[in-house]
Amino acid sequence: MGALFVVGAVWAFARPFNAFWALASVLGLLLIFKGTLDIVAAVMTREINPSWWLGLVAGILEIVLGFWASQQGFPARGALLLIWVGFFALFRGISEIVVAFEVRSRQRA
Repeated sequence: MGALFVVGAVWAFARPFNAFWALASVLGLLLIFKGTLDIVAAVMTREINPSWWLGLVAGILEIVLGFWASQQGFPARGALLLIWVGFFALFRGISEIVVAFEVRSRQRA
């Protein structure tokens, strides 16, 4: 597997434009999978989690971001893609903070 990664790295240095789009496509696929899992988890925990809608919204946004990052019909600029990945990290951080406060409030009750 390490040798395969070395070959991939050499290929990425040889053709950086193609490597960027390949990484964007893989990132898009991962975002689609993560968004789907967030939506499923939000729907399954809606009886016990009063902020289940936050997971639902984050999942929908992740799926939209994943499809946008992996498509190549309307080429995305590199900086714009990095900004959207930053927004994804921000959504994830906010949802983790809200879940942490919910768990803490449940422990005190």
